[in-house]
Amino acid sequence: MTTSQKSSRKISLEMKSEVHYKKAAKTYRKSPQYIKMINLYPTLQNTLIECKDENLIE
Repeated sequence: MTTSQKSSRKISLEMKSEVHYKKAAKTYRKSPQYIKMINLYPTLQNTLIECKDENLIE
């Protein structure tokens, strides 16, 4: 990639609108990845409870 090609690909440092981010969050909450993550919360919670009094660092 040449220097002229790099300069033509400028990255905008401006944030998108709040509406944009709210829409993105709404879409993400319907994604299979998000649903899978939420379904793993009980497993994480139980694991943390089981390890509560463990000395995990030597």
